[in-house]
Amino acid sequence: MKYTYFKIKLDFLWIFKHVWRLLNYNYFFFTTMKVKGTIITSVQNYLKANFPGQYQDWLKTLPPSSQKMYTNAVMATEWYDYQDALIKPTEQAANFFFNKDVKKISWEIGRYSAEVGLTGIYKVFILIATPQFIMKRGGKILSSFYQPSFLEVPVERPKGVDIHITEFPEPSEVAENRIGGWMEKALEICGVKNISIQKISSMVKGDDKTIYVVNWV
Repeated sequence: MKYTYFKIKLDFLWIFKHVWRLLNYNYFFFTTMKVKGTIITSVQNYLKANFPGQYQDWLKTLPPSSQKMYTNAVMATEWYDYQDALIKPTEQAANFFFNKDVKKISWEIGRYSAEVGLTGIYKVFILIATPQFIMKRGGKILSSFYQPSFLEVPVERPKGVDIHITEFPEPSEVAENRIGGWMEKALEICGVKNISIQKISSMVKGDDKTIYVVNWV
C-alpha cells in the first residue's frame, strides 16, 4: 500500500513536471515573440543618423501599430511586439532607403547596434575577452533582446566558432541578418581581422535551426 502511494505520487510529479513544461516552455505554436525597447531605439537612431531629412517621411509610411511605437516614448527595458517593433519598420525602411534590400539594412543596423551598445565598460570587457568567449556570451545577449530565443556555440575553433540558434518562434531575414551584423561588428571591436560569417542553415527556409559558421584571422 505504501509502495503504491509513493508510485502514484511520483507518477503525478512526473506528469505535473511535463505539463508545466509544455505550458511554460517557449514552444513555437503558442508563443508571440517580443523585443526589448532598445531594439526600437537602435532602428530609430540608425535611420536618424543616416537619413535625417527623410526620417519623418519614412515614419508616415509605417502601419499605425508601428507608427505609434516609433512616435511615443520608448522604454528601453520594456518588451514590445516583435512584428510591430522590428520586422515591419525594418522592412519598410528597406523599401524606403535601401531599394528593398532587407538583408543589407538589417545587417547594417545590427552592426550599428553593436557599435553603440558595446561601449564604456562593455567595450573594455570586449577588448580583453577572447572572440570565442564573446560569441558564447551571445546566447545571453540574444535572449535579453529577443524573447523567446536560444543560441548556443557547440563548435569552437582556434580562429572561429559555429553558432546555432535553435529557438526563435518567428524567424525572419530581418532578425537573422541583424544578428549576423551584430556579430561581425562585435568581432571587429575584439580586434580580429578578415571576418567571415556564413549562414549555412536558416529557420526562415524551413531548417530546424539557423547556423552561422564564423571564422576570422
